[in-house]
Amino acid sequence: MNARQFLIAVTGLATALLAACSSRVPDVVTIGVAVPLSGPQAGRGKDLLDGVQLAVKELNAKGVVIDGKAVTLEVKAMDDKADKAVAAGVAQALVDAKVHTVVGHLSSDISEVAIPIYKKGNLPQLFTSSARNLTTLAEGNGFRLVANDDLQALAMASFVTTMLPAKKVSMIYEDTAFGRPVSKAVAEGLAKGGATVAINQGFDNKTTQFDALVAKLKTDTPEVLIAVMREHQLLPLFQQMKAAGVTNLAVVVTNSAKTTKMASTPHPFKSLHATSNALDAFEFERTGQEFLTRFRAQYKAEPVWGAHYAYDATYVLVGAMQKAASVEPEKLRAALKVVDIGVPATGSMRFSESGERSYAPIAVYVANGGKWDMVARSDVW
Repeated sequence: MNARQFLIAVTGLATALLAACSSRVPDVVTIGVAVPLSGPQAGRGKDLLDGVQLAVKELNAKGVVIDGKAVTLEVKAMDDKADKAVAAGVAQALVDAKVHTVVGHLSSDISEVAIPIYKKGNLPQLFTSSARNLTTLAEGNGFRLVANDDLQALAMASFVTTMLPAKKVSMIYEDTAFGRPVSKAVAEGLAKGGATVAINQGFDNKTTQFDALVAKLKTDTPEVLIAVMREHQLLPLFQQMKAAGVTNLAVVVTNSAKTTKMASTPHPFKSLHATSNALDAFEFERTGQEFLTRFRAQYKAEPVWGAHYAYDATYVLVGAMQKAASVEPEKLRAALKVVDIGVPATGSMRFSESGERSYAPIAVYVANGGKWDMVARSDVW
């Protein structure tokens, strides 16, 4: 081999090595979305998917460059049906499909099943599930988009004992990874606030007949009923309470039941309040209003619950990939813990080392004329 041939060979090898290095950033970056798209929780699930898809559309239009390479974002959406067995299959399918990250799941009991699968599969996860133990279970692989339930329970107990205020309370909850720890923490907060809990009862999350409970409520006459349940259980319960004349009390629900349908369905109680770890988009003033304009233009509808959080999470994911100059899981996780960019809807979305939101307020709302009006907001209840 002469000098010229050697130079050509070396140049070719260098070019091949550079191409190999650059190929570590793929042409297409896939974001998995695992949410309920059918069943009672489909509205919220589709809302999160809509948020991700809107962000992906905008980012692709602007152009996404990671480590000097232009890439295209795509979404792979899967329906977990809010079912544990289905969710486990969905999580494994996303791992097997080699998506680069996943946004989901919605419910805590579903995330509790999926998190170990994503951890084992080395797939970074961003979720709206609020049970306190989930970031610990994820061991640095999971990032929560909203405040956790310890904060929500504290807010609920504080509101009931100081702002309503009430001394005699009854509490019911769904017997799930979401309902059990929230009810326990609320009960502890109520005791500290000087309230007694007359009823503290869990129910299967598919229960819709509450005859025995309604009879107890009629006898015990609490000032407030705290309900850590979802809309598909609470609306039948409210009808049964009304029929039995159990109406002389206030009802306080959690974020899981803070829906448009709950606010717009007439209730017979003194008041209907909700705590929430997800603020409405319009409450973020300028940025939230701009998001709503874009969302309405795209979908010709209002967001249901947390679309703006999923939307911002997508921008944060891309920002983290750009900071890491990589989509490799280890580098992406490290970048998610330190990335600090302005996001278009909520203004800021940063995570702690443990995967919790660095700033995550809880708000209290009252149902009023088909909508939820905020009555209090704080991150230090």
